[in-house]
Amino acid sequence: MIKVNIATTKGFSTEELKKVHTAQNALNKILNNENFKDQVLYFTTDGLFRFHYRRTFLGKWIDRPHSNREVYEILTQGSASTGADVKQVDLHLEMLPGGDVEQLGYTNPDTQRIYTYRNWFNNLSLAGYTSHLAHEWCHQLGFSHASKPTEKTNHSVPFGIGNITEKIALYH
Repeated sequence: MIKVNIATTKGFSTEELKKVHTAQNALNKILNNENFKDQVLYFTTDGLFRFHYRRTFLGKWIDRPHSNREVYEILTQGSASTGADVKQVDLHLEMLPGGDVEQLGYTNPDTQRIYTYRNWFNNLSLAGYTSHLAHEWCHQLGFSHASKPTEKTNHSVPFGIGNITEKIALYH
């Protein structure tokens, strides 16, 4: 079992924290759901069971390829064990003012902090925010995607996992 823990928050109002904790609960249910596991294991890119990984024009890997099973195992390994086979993921969240047109937020690899722009946060559905947390958490685990949208962007691990999470959140 994996447990998402909101370790720290900064810049959120009391009302916004309610949405954060509701998203945390949703993420806990989703990550421990067989439907989530199946969707990760059977995720396809170009008709193959895999996520999209990028290469440089010289053919070297920018992203290290993993099988779908390896992606699932990385997602469910957690960062700490709380005993009784419970793996814990600690998320550190910070609200930023404003927000631009394209970016909901970002992850700072140096601090492992997930930043979200307030304009986006206030307009996102609960499923959308849950997806954002899953997407940014994938970056913390070392998965990336192209900085500019491409036809493969939605097949990267962060976008793929975010989209799977959002779909499940919408229907549960």
